[in-house]
Amino acid sequence: MRAERRGQVAFWLVAYLFGATMLGTTLPTPLYVIYESQWHFSAGLTTLIYATYAVGVLAALLLAGRSSDQVGRRPVLAAALGFSAVSTVVFILASGVGWLFVGRVLSGLSAGLVTGTATAALTEYASRAGRDRDSTGPGGTSRRASMVATAANMGGLGLGPLVAGLFAQYAPDPTVLVFEVYLGLLALAAFALAVVPETVAQRQRLSLRFSGLGIPAVGRREFVAAGVAGFAAFSLLGLFTALAPTFLSSVLHQHNHAVSGAIVFAIFGTGAASQLFLGRFPSRRVVTFGLALFVVALALIVAGLSQASMGLFLAGTITGGLAVGAVFIGSLSTANRLAPPEIRGRVVSTYFVFAYVGLTIPVIGVGIASDYVGDFRSVLVCAIALAALSGVSIAGVRGAASTS
Repeated sequence: MRAERRGQVAFWLVAYLFGATMLGTTLPTPLYVIYESQWHFSAGLTTLIYATYAVGVLAALLLAGRSSDQVGRRPVLAAALGFSAVSTVVFILASGVGWLFVGRVLSGLSAGLVTGTATAALTEYASRAGRDRDSTGPGGTSRRASMVATAANMGGLGLGPLVAGLFAQYAPDPTVLVFEVYLGLLALAAFALAVVPETVAQRQRLSLRFSGLGIPAVGRREFVAAGVAGFAAFSLLGLFTALAPTFLSSVLHQHNHAVSGAIVFAIFGTGAASQLFLGRFPSRRVVTFGLALFVVALALIVAGLSQASMGLFLAGTITGGLAVGAVFIGSLSTANRLAPPEIRGRVVSTYFVFAYVGLTIPVIGVGIASDYVGDFRSVLVCAIALAALSGVSIAGVRGAASTS
C-alpha cells in the first residue's frame, strides 16, 4: 500500500512538472505583438522566431530521445527544468530580436526533453500505483497515463497565453514581470522532482546521437497513422500559438492582449478538457472522431477569416480544441500502447517528432506566405493540406483496425 501511495504522489507531482514546463513554452504568445511594435518586425519573422522553438524540440527529440531510457527519467527532467529556467532568464533580459531566438531555442530544448520523458514516467508511476486496477484490458495504464500526460501538456500550453495575456493587458512591465513570476513555478517543479523516485532500474551511459526513429515493429502502420494525426493536430496548435494574436489584430481588429491570450487558451483548454472525457474510449475510435471533427474546425476557421467574423472564428476555435484534444489523446495513447517497455521513451519521443514537425513547417509556410498573398489565402491552402492529411490518417487507422 505504501508503494502504491508513493506511486500516486509521484504521478501527480510529475504531472505538475510537465504542465508547468509546457506553460513556459507559450508565455511569449500574446507578447509577440508587443515585441513586433517595439522592435519593428513582421509576422513572417514572428513565425521564424516561433519555429526556432520547434527546432529546439526536434533537436532534443532526435538526439536525446532515448536519453531517459539510458540515464533515468529524473536526470532528464532536471535538465528540462534547467533549460526552461535559462530560457526564462533570457526573456527577462531580452533587449532585441536576437534574444527571442535564443530564448525560444532553449525553451524548445526544454519541451523536447520533457515530453517523451514525462509521458514515459507517468506510465511507469501509474503502473506502480495500480491505477489500472479498474480498467478493462492491458492498455488501461497507458490510456490513463496518456490522458493525464496530454491534459498536462495541453493544459500547460493553454495557460501560458492566458496568463501572459492578462499580464500584458493589466500588469506593469508585461514582457518582464510574467517571466519573473514563472520562475517561482519552476522552483516548485524542481522541489517536486527532488522527492519523486526513479523508475529506470537499468542505467547506461548517456549517448547523445541520432540512432534512428523508434517506430515499433509490431503495429508500424497504425503508429505512422497516429504520427500523421499528431502532425495535423500540432499544425493547428502551431498556427494559433504563433499567429492567432496577429490575425486577431490585422483581420478581426481585436487589439486586447487579454482577449488574444484567452482565445489561444480556448483551443488548448477545450482540447485538455475533451481529453478527460474521451480518454476512456478506445483510441482508434477517438482518433477517427477527432480527425473528422478537425476538418469541420478548419472550415469554420477559414470561414471566420474570410468573413472577418469573430463568431465563426470562435466557433472554429472551440471545435478545433475538441478535435485536437481527441486526436492528441487518441494518437498518443496509440503510440504508448504500441511502445515496447524497454524503448518506451524513444518511441514516445518519435511520436512527438511527427507532432513537432507539424508545429514547424506549416507555421513557417503560412507566416511567410501571408506577407505575399495575405492571411486568408495562406490559411486556406494550409487548411486544405491538413484536411487531406486527416483523410490519410483515417485510412491508416481503419486499415490497421481491419487487420488486427
